[in-house]
Amino acid sequence: MILEILFGIGQTIMDGSFENSLREIFQSSTQYTMQIGEYILGSGGKRLRPKLVMLIGRSIGLPDEKILPAAYTVELMHTASLLHDDVVDCTEIRRARPTANQVFGDKPALLAGDFITASAMETLCRIGNLSLVETMAQTIKKMAEGELKELQYAKEFHDDLDTYLDIIYLKTATLFEFCAYAPGILAELAPESLNALKNYGKAVGMGFQIVDDIINLTPSKNDNKDPFNDILEGKSTLPLVLAFKENPGILADVAGLTDPADKQRFLIPHITPSILRQSRDVAHGYLDDARAAIRDSGFNTDELARIPEAIASQLDHRF
Repeated sequence: MILEILFGIGQTIMDGSFENSLREIFQSSTQYTMQIGEYILGSGGKRLRPKLVMLIGRSIGLPDEKILPAAYTVELMHTASLLHDDVVDCTEIRRARPTANQVFGDKPALLAGDFITASAMETLCRIGNLSLVETMAQTIKKMAEGELKELQYAKEFHDDLDTYLDIIYLKTATLFEFCAYAPGILAELAPESLNALKNYGKAVGMGFQIVDDIINLTPSKNDNKDPFNDILEGKSTLPLVLAFKENPGILADVAGLTDPADKQRFLIPHITPSILRQSRDVAHGYLDDARAAIRDSGFNTDELARIPEAIASQLDHRF
């Protein structure tokens, strides 16, 4: 499967003890929190974000015990954001299983997301680095802003590339940015090294989200998400933005439709191989930037260099 490279990167880092520690953080006096936490952790996941934290921490020379709390934090924040996003987007399938809100209800899923967010911040506070806590708080604000901005623009499709790129930076890339930046803060690196790590994380996150958006419009039997649901939810992802720019009549025609299912059926044929290749090229541009940034940081390793490659490989044989 094309995700094998992603699963293999830093596999020894995400061992059973990491999973057990995540479960301990989920401990609560409420049955809902325990059930939802176990359900989410049991669904698996690539754990790419905490792997990124640990790999960069090791490349810098930090001991694992110093960087692990930040790794737990980013996985918890990612988990909380998925719970919230699935409720907002009415998502039904994630990782080949019904989403937590489908199983337990919207209200328990949202409140569990709040609990997990608080747990993430509590875990990070134990490091005792105020700069890191402040950076995480800013990251959470950006992620919420991205979700709100996406909702704002989901009222109707658009062809504003800058808006799309801003949304995916806020929703997705800002957490990757934190993953790469956090070890540098803990190691008290010089500003130029910190900026290089930050640029690496941001570029990885941007490429990751664009690839994910392309995958949604080029489904295969091995996917574990709802195909074409981005269109159903009114999201103007990169392939649609490029299609609208190439043929403004498509945007005008879809504006005349009211049923989301009708919009979906109308737009799917306009996602041509040419549009998909253009979208892939944009993703590859960000992933090339990531490779350059990690080289510039002075902390490059084979595994960090392979992450952009692994993300890009998910589009192999799709179109």
